[in-house]
Amino acid sequence: MKPESQSSLRRQFGTLSTVADRISDKLEVRERADIGCVLLNAAVNSVDIIDAGSAAVGVQLPAGAGLISTVPRRSAMWLTPRAWLILCSAEDEIALASRVDAAFPEKRLHAALFTDYLCWLELRGQSAEECLQYGAFISLERGGLAVGHGKRTLIAGITAVTIHQSRFEWLVAIERSRAEYFAAWLKRSLQAHTGHI
Repeated sequence: MKPESQSSLRRQFGTLSTVADRISDKLEVRERADIGCVLLNAAVNSVDIIDAGSAAVGVQLPAGAGLISTVPRRSAMWLTPRAWLILCSAEDEIALASRVDAAFPEKRLHAALFTDYLCWLELRGQSAEECLQYGAFISLERGGLAVGHGKRTLIAGITAVTIHQSRFEWLVAIERSRAEYFAAWLKRSLQAHTGHI
């Protein structure tokens, strides 16, 4: 018998799956088990590796907080002055990390396979931002976290990566071991916000 890969929430790996039934036409929550990622860490100042690192991953590594660079099938998110999260398809994760390792054999930039570490949830609808604000501090900026930007924050007491994809669409990544707790919290938040299930 061949074991089958499962997502963090015990669904089919590599697919989109509904986490909470659509509460209303204002919000839908899905697990994005089709998102892969690679964590990049620089051992030197980013200015010394950013051009070669960008060439290795095929997308410009952002140089500032909250910034995300996107090309077809790949995005790069700034985490710290020396760390980035590269989003790709789950199938591309190993090849992408191998390209970085080949470009930096001396490990000035290191690529770690990160797909199995994170659970990605997609919130879509007019209530998405309000739901996130219910248990998180999104931003000090006027108007909140701008579309096309991302940041690390706490949601329901859990460290999370949030990405504001479009006006009514957010991606949230949390540590795999906290996925079921977070999904349950999210369902409770939806119930509390809407007053019904």
